[in-house]
Amino acid sequence: MINSELFSALIGFGMPYIVEMIKSKLPKTKGKWLGYVLAYGVSVLVGGATASFEGNFNAENILSSAGSALIVSQGVYNLYFKPKKVDETINRMFKN
Repeated sequence: MINSELFSALIGFGMPYIVEMIKSKLPKTKGKWLGYVLAYGVSVLVGGATASFEGNFNAENILSSAGSALIVSQGVYNLYFKPKKVDETINRMFKN
């Protein structure tokens, strides 16, 4: 059986794409704060969803699942997404 932290980590691989798609639909801002806020928000949502699917919906399980999703998503973003400029491709695909 898969636990919520592992499932959150697997979802974390796709989170940079989700965050960038959301950012492409919002008005452009001058700071990087929007990406950070979206990454944290999505990771908390993922943590809550995986904790509820597991049936152990408490703060400890939500935060540990959210933490593993956030760590994996930031690693994927910094090692693959940012150097390959995938965000520019996503912005072209989902341009308003």
